[in-house]
Amino acid sequence: MGTTEFWSSDHFPVVYYDGEARSVLVDIASFSQIETIMDNLLNREGESEDAVLASSRVLKQMVAQSRQASPSHDWEKELDDL
Repeated sequence: MGTTEFWSSDHFPVVYYDGEARSVLVDIASFSQIETIMDNLLNREGESEDAVLASSRVLKQMVAQSRQASPSHDWEKELDDL
């Protein structure tokens, strides 16, 4: 099963000014979806798991280890292998 990136400028008319993309036009249905998503993001309540993880030493250790590691050349394959 493939995925489709619906929120791409390829799906909406782009307005150009002096040869530079300046804005994207969306239909009312798409605007309504965007508005719902933004409202949900802005008004969601924090999750207790987030607070526990943010205050834990384990997270800080994981961040430090990841900063020392060399970048993966094929992270998608490594993730699939897990």
